[in-house]
Amino acid sequence: MFFFVPLLSASLCISRHAHAQQPSPIQFTNSTAAAGIKFIHFKGNKGISINREEFGPGVCVADFDADGWPDIYFVNGRDLYDRAISVRNALYRNNGDGTFTDVTEKAGVPGTGYGMGCVWGDYNNDGFPDLFVTQYGRNVLYRNNGNGTFTDVTDIAGVAGTESGAFHSGATFFDYDRDGRLDLYVGSYVSLGDKRYCDLGGVQSSCPPSAYRGSADALYHNNGDGTFTNVTAKARIYQPEGKNLSVGAADYDNDGWPDLFVANDGLKAYLYHNKRDGTFEEIGALSGMAFRAHGGVMAAMCISLGDFNNDGWLDLYISDFQLASDHIWLNDGKGFFDEVSDESGITSATHDVLSFGGGFLDYDNDGWLDIFIANGHVYPEVEQASPGTHYKQLNSLFHNEHNGKFVDVSKSAGNGFDIPYAGRGVAFADFDNDGFVDVVVANNGDAPLLLHNSGGNGNHFLNFKLVGTKSNRDAIGARIRVLAGGMSQIREIAGGESYLSQSDLRANFGLGKSARAEAVEVKWPSGLLQTFRNVEADEFYVIEEGTDRLNIQRFASRPGATLPRSKMVPTETNHLFDSITPRQIGP
Repeated sequence: MFFFVPLLSASLCISRHAHAQQPSPIQFTNSTAAAGIKFIHFKGNKGISINREEFGPGVCVADFDADGWPDIYFVNGRDLYDRAISVRNALYRNNGDGTFTDVTEKAGVPGTGYGMGCVWGDYNNDGFPDLFVTQYGRNVLYRNNGNGTFTDVTDIAGVAGTESGAFHSGATFFDYDRDGRLDLYVGSYVSLGDKRYCDLGGVQSSCPPSAYRGSADALYHNNGDGTFTNVTAKARIYQPEGKNLSVGAADYDNDGWPDLFVANDGLKAYLYHNKRDGTFEEIGALSGMAFRAHGGVMAAMCISLGDFNNDGWLDLYISDFQLASDHIWLNDGKGFFDEVSDESGITSATHDVLSFGGGFLDYDNDGWLDIFIANGHVYPEVEQASPGTHYKQLNSLFHNEHNGKFVDVSKSAGNGFDIPYAGRGVAFADFDNDGFVDVVVANNGDAPLLLHNSGGNGNHFLNFKLVGTKSNRDAIGARIRVLAGGMSQIREIAGGESYLSQSDLRANFGLGKSARAEAVEVKWPSGLLQTFRNVEADEFYVIEEGTDRLNIQRFASRPGATLPRSKMVPTETNHLFDSITPRQIGP
């Protein structure tokens, strides 16, 4: 993230809007103020900022009160210079009418230190998501009490972190041993030491990661009694010199076991393959995703996994530094990732921005995953060192053309792309439950950006919330396949990706013009496989593991007033998709 690269001269600065644009019926509207969100990120710098103060923030989404409406948690910095400045994180409850209410104090989740990122996960399987916040120094775990309040259980749970002054970064909940309980991976960035500033083209600025040594990550195994055990070394995942930024867990090789992807800043990226015995093997280089295709390491920020070509295998997106461009890897289904950034059009489209959080989403519900990325530089002084290069930058939206290529449609996608920010974390969720995915962006030293998706293009959708019984309650790691209109799509429920952030755990599928899905298949972490036939579109479904009933959830405009109803849908345990061609769904 903090590479020093050749500075971009004004004569070489190319507008990101010089790339091909296509009219988009979908409009993203900046609705932050209208929604009542007043949070402002406090970076905490005293004079020139150091990289800790440019690092965050993240943002994470969950329905913490189980009323059917996704809520938002914003992470904040702190005053570490004894200036008596008081700030806190913020939990905003979704009112179900387009507005949010700050309930931080009532809920008791202000954070306990300088915040970086956050993830939600129901680690005790009680039906209410719990909140983990990564911080500079000690982390914090808040247990959801189920009544709108939380309790700090960090010390009881044993997940504060062991290294004094650790620069914690991305985290993810996932059930790596499939015992029905969520485990926790916590990344760590660098040990700052005493060095604060470096030279940036003749201007004093914060230092790149190469100025510091890395710091150790941590894998915590859930003991099932409210405590966790640090099993990092035992699981063969200990990397004391890693410079972790983002992490993501997903079953990339379709063997039924979650693997772990770790983005490092200035080091090779890691891919920990799950060996199904409680241990992992690091195979990033062997798999083809540890380095850029053109050589060299990445300043890797965002990790996103999604099947952008609908072949049944999860592909990979990692964002990178300005002038280095972002990266897309195509999963070949044989354990290898082929970088297709140039062929996809992403290389040129992201060359002149510094990309952070975001990743794959189907914003127009056409059944093909698109890409949203938040942009912003990490050196506020870059404008002095290199006129024509900007600290605050416009965000990017890329439309999937269904042929392996992406086109930048940002300029035609609404006023949500008109103002530049120092963008960082990104989360996706359908905040107004209209069937179209919205976006929330956490900006450094600024207000967040809540982007409302207008929808209105006539495309249909399906939305699924999974409830595990034998599997972990959040069904993190479950795989959903939807067959509609002769096309198959997959989603895997993920407990933290993007950059220091987490999206809604509900899975949204665009169906294009198809008014129903011929089949919906759910493969649970427990190994149970269920298939539902002839599922009507434009509904929000709740699927409980092992039941043959789809619960359809209706939403009223006032908070908490959800009106669930049930519908019997033919279900079976055979693999319906075996009859579909491999081209449509993969092996």
